[in-house]
Amino acid sequence: MKKGFTLIELIITIGLIAIIGVVLVSNMSAVFTNQQDVQYENFKKTIENAACTYIDLDIGASLRDTCLRNGSCYVRVSALLSAGHIEESDLVNPKTQSSISTSTNIQIRYTDGIKSCTYPE
Repeated sequence: MKKGFTLIELIITIGLIAIIGVVLVSNMSAVFTNQQDVQYENFKKTIENAACTYIDLDIGASLRDTCLRNGSCYVRVSALLSAGHIEESDLVNPKTQSSISTSTNIQIRYTDGIKSCTYPE
């Protein structure tokens, strides 16, 4: 009797390897998508935190008073850059890999005295 693999054994082995490969590739693409979502959320939080910090400092005191009176106001990204709260490198959107405009407005809202800063979607 000759030693070796039959054609059926080889086909089954190749089929199993193909199935495992497909499962791994689909899982890896989901991991990359999740990582990109996390990077985008971090990108938004960086800009929102910079806007919230900007409005709390003395330089934004008059703006803060206006926000409190009106319930909301906007801070331009260019103001955050000039004040040094964010860097040019912070303006690269991880989803599009392009820089956002410095004329983008971040909304500051006061609801019952609680401040929230929101990056536009």
